[in-house]
Amino acid sequence: MMLKWKRKLSVGIEPIDLQHRYFVGLLNRISEELDGPDKEYQARLIDELYNFARLHFEGEENYMYKVGYPGLDEHRYKHLELLEKLHGQVGQYLVGLVEGQEIVDFLAEWFGCHLAQEDQRLANFVKNRGKRNSNYQI
Repeated sequence: MMLKWKRKLSVGIEPIDLQHRYFVGLLNRISEELDGPDKEYQARLIDELYNFARLHFEGEENYMYKVGYPGLDEHRYKHLELLEKLHGQVGQYLVGLVEGQEIVDFLAEWFGCHLAQEDQRLANFVKNRGKRNSNYQI
């Protein structure tokens, strides 16, 4: 499943949007590579995706803390849930119990729902509070 970055996916917080675009690109690269013969490279890309997600979540949560987002704890919990599930799927992939495309499809679906719901709540909070800080780096 290939994802395409669309303007409607934007949360209007540039550092977060940049990382979301990178995530979409990485997910697409993994999807393309899954047809190839190099399983080690595929595993490396999936590992990169996991590590990137972990780093992105930490930065996003720090941003939420900085702007006083009241949904931080719930949002953090959703991030942790994803990381746990993804970690398990990666382990199963490495021993051949899960196909890489299952991981990509799961992440694509999770990403779309998470952006449309959770990250848009953050964006609305920031917009309504007037605390958008375009200089903030995550």
